[in-house]
Amino acid sequence: MDMRRIGKITMFTGIGLLSLILIAVLAISAFVIKRPVTTTSELAEVKPYKWNKVKLDGNVISSDGSEYFLWNKKGENNNWIIFFSGGGASWDAKSAEHPIKIMNFIKGGDTGNYFPNIPFYMLSLLRGMMDTDNPDNPFNGWNVVYLPYSTGDFHIGKHNAEYKKADGTPFTMRYNGSNNVRSSLDWIYANVDKPDKLLIAGESAGGFGSAFWAEEIASHYKDSEIYQYSDSSFLKSDKWPKVVDQEWHADFTKTFGYPAEADIIGAAFKANGHLLPPNAILLQSYSLFDEILIHFQNNINDYKGPQDQKKINEWSQQMRASVRSLDAALPNYYYYLTDYGLDAEKGTTPHTFATRETFFQAEQDGVTLLKWLGDAVNHQKPYSVGSKFLEK
Repeated sequence: MDMRRIGKITMFTGIGLLSLILIAVLAISAFVIKRPVTTTSELAEVKPYKWNKVKLDGNVISSDGSEYFLWNKKGENNNWIIFFSGGGASWDAKSAEHPIKIMNFIKGGDTGNYFPNIPFYMLSLLRGMMDTDNPDNPFNGWNVVYLPYSTGDFHIGKHNAEYKKADGTPFTMRYNGSNNVRSSLDWIYANVDKPDKLLIAGESAGGFGSAFWAEEIASHYKDSEIYQYSDSSFLKSDKWPKVVDQEWHADFTKTFGYPAEADIIGAAFKANGHLLPPNAILLQSYSLFDEILIHFQNNINDYKGPQDQKKINEWSQQMRASVRSLDAALPNYYYYLTDYGLDAEKGTTPHTFATRETFFQAEQDGVTLLKWLGDAVNHQKPYSVGSKFLEK
């Protein structure tokens, strides 16, 4: 759930709200212009390192009824990243009533719970491992398929929920993640033939999605080197088994081959330890006191108190216990834990690395995140970083 604020907008005296909106739109548009997007479903027509919008067949739609599509970017080798976007979650009527809107950033306060559509500015925010023309990126020259996220259901829902707002107004929440992914995979399977290396990745909510769908994708590419990477994806709640099946109608156990648990990302990784090919490498990265994940876990679990140091430490210890358990159980599992970017005053750390500039900056114990990931994927030398944080 990548809910990072898109820059705090300050209300200066004498500047009207309309002017601020116009300034924000113009600034965002300037970034978008620098990243021109073609629109074609034919991969052969796409120029290297240019984002391409792919319109999909099938029952694809965003939660608010708007268009759903995917993006791809062609590289210059036969390695591929299939990346699942983050962007929040909806788990009941109350959370569904409050999507992320650009006005929320302008007003300040809570930005919302999930993207109800594909934000027009999303491509302008993608950096980090998505900058495949950057020679410092370990994925320089790779091909990318990027699955946007606009359904609030970790990319797995199959249900149109009829909810009511607090004022009694009815609305439809389209948990359509599964259909969007399956149509995306149909396009991928038709256009991507036998990658040498395949990285199935995602951040935040997309980190859950990439772990859930990894087995199906890997089974289609049995001759490829398989890597699965989830960045910043830990939310523990006893609600998950009920949410995934009764709210999202994911039919989780039947669809993915194992039951949902309170530590749903831990359950996915443990299952992938035997569902994926024996030589597949499983990777996780975490910011030690992730401000956004702590906020969401508190909301999901109906905690109304302050996000104080006690709650911050509680989430961090739960996350570390999950990593410790996976590390003990899976011989092909490796982690990167870091307190990079710690805000001493707030006691929290930033959310997500994979598609942000912090991908190039984050460092722990003398090892950068990009070196850790590059060594695992490009040099077949996986290892873990931040083991001191797992000491009891």
